[in-house]
Amino acid sequence: MLRPSGWVLVRWPENRAKLRAVNFWPDLFLVRRTRRWLLLLALPSLWAAAYPSMVRHGYAACASCHVDPGGAGLLTPYGRAQSVLLLSVPRAGGDEEEVGERASFLFGAVKLPDWLNLGFSFRGGGLFNAAGDAVTLRPVQMATDLRGQVVLDRFQAVGSLGYAVRMALPAALTPGEDNNLISREHWLGYSFLEDSNLLVRAGRMNLPYGLRNPEHQTWVREATRTDINEHQQHGAGIAFGTEGLRAELMAILGNFQLRPDLYRERGYAGTVEWAPVPTAALGASSLITRAELDLHQRLPGFVRQAHGLFARWAPDPRLVLLAEGSLLLQASDLGRPPPSWVAMVQTDWEPWRGVHLYLTAETQQEQDRARWGGWLSAAVFFAPFGELRVDALLRKIPTDAGDTYSSTLLAQLHLSL
Repeated sequence: MLRPSGWVLVRWPENRAKLRAVNFWPDLFLVRRTRRWLLLLALPSLWAAAYPSMVRHGYAACASCHVDPGGAGLLTPYGRAQSVLLLSVPRAGGDEEEVGERASFLFGAVKLPDWLNLGFSFRGGGLFNAAGDAVTLRPVQMATDLRGQVVLDRFQAVGSLGYAVRMALPAALTPGEDNNLISREHWLGYSFLEDSNLLVRAGRMNLPYGLRNPEHQTWVREATRTDINEHQQHGAGIAFGTEGLRAELMAILGNFQLRPDLYRERGYAGTVEWAPVPTAALGASSLITRAELDLHQRLPGFVRQAHGLFARWAPDPRLVLLAEGSLLLQASDLGRPPPSWVAMVQTDWEPWRGVHLYLTAETQQEQDRARWGGWLSAAVFFAPFGELRVDALLRKIPTDAGDTYSSTLLAQLHLSL
């Protein structure tokens, strides 16, 4: 293994208490030993597919393009067609109104019956770190998932099956520390109305909370535990949507893929979003759960709450502004710490169709200590369901020994076929 001079290898989770403030969750770190700088080479899964910035095209609702009424995951046939027409770089001399087989599963290589919808997603890349004269490059595998939907009249069954080299342990079906089969979501649903705008479902689902932003390692997703990589929960929910309004409420029964039972959270999560115009939306979310023992902080009788607002606005088709903030409350049998809060603001500029430049600022306040972070990202949708992206992160995190700075550079290839 290439290990630059002055770096040490730290295995997860034995040293978690020392590194918890950095807020990354891989099982292996390379850590630079200096007094005020901590430069991480980690294997996080920094990205999953969801695009709340589609509001630039007048899509404030999510259910028309995604099987999940809150967005993310498997696309509907209509969503696949819009991905070809609106997301990817236009073909030279191509007919933009003719989608054809480009929007089909595996580009039409496999013909599916009308009752079956499939999608395959792969995301991988490399994480780069430079420290003095030493350069380190590591491969990253983030997602290798097959998703499916079976529709019989108003009934539907949705599920996913994937493979994870590392991470995603809350979604694991097999008991290993790595190299696991995973299922991020699987649920049964019934649509009470013909246009499917009233859906009741039960199973393992994404929590209805905040923005389904793809950068699930942002603090607004980590602090609320609502990312779409591994924080799904089992439960039952109802989702309703009309033009300009969508709402979803879920009773959380616990993550049954997590053992033992005392770690499982139970409670509720809900969100409502109002779009007065197709290019702007304002929403509110709420979540309260309780676990006999918290998995991350090992606190007994742990109750956590998150209550927040989020917004999406496209003042121009080339520019989208996203914002989210939440008040965080915690309590346990050992006490009740002061409230904290977390917030994020992001700009998504699309100078040319299929080319995106992102600037993200985030902060979190905990017990009179403020963390700050910045993301600079660029993405190119070079082909239908093909994306290249680069993210550069810099974070300032206060510790008892002084401020700690972490930096990461991640390059990714995403194929969704």
